[in-house]
Amino acid sequence: MKTIKNIFFIIVGIAFLWCAWSTVKPFWDKYWLKKDMELAAVYGTKRSIEETRQFLDKKMTESGLGFQGDDFEIDKDEKNDVYIAIRYQDSIRVFGALLKELEFEIEVRATDVKEYF
Repeated sequence: MKTIKNIFFIIVGIAFLWCAWSTVKPFWDKYWLKKDMELAAVYGTKRSIEETRQFLDKKMTESGLGFQGDDFEIDKDEKNDVYIAIRYQDSIRVFGALLKELEFEIEVRATDVKEYF
């Protein structure tokens, strides 16, 4: 009887962890997407918009987030300051059931810094 009880608690624990991960995953992905965008914005201060877009495309392929360079809005001004933005939708699904639709908008900026060495 004790082993059945233990197996039940293990199954409930695994189900709880799965639900927790399903809830956290869209926000986890958003965090890492923003970090990649910040890196690309800094990269873009010294490079062209097309090179920045290619860099973002490469980062998205590496991370497996499913975005492409064309999904991002990239602007660069005459002072070489870079602005990158993306708007996308994600959802929280637990065991295939849709719990909540989420809409994210991420914007990052990087200012050109002169090299001193």
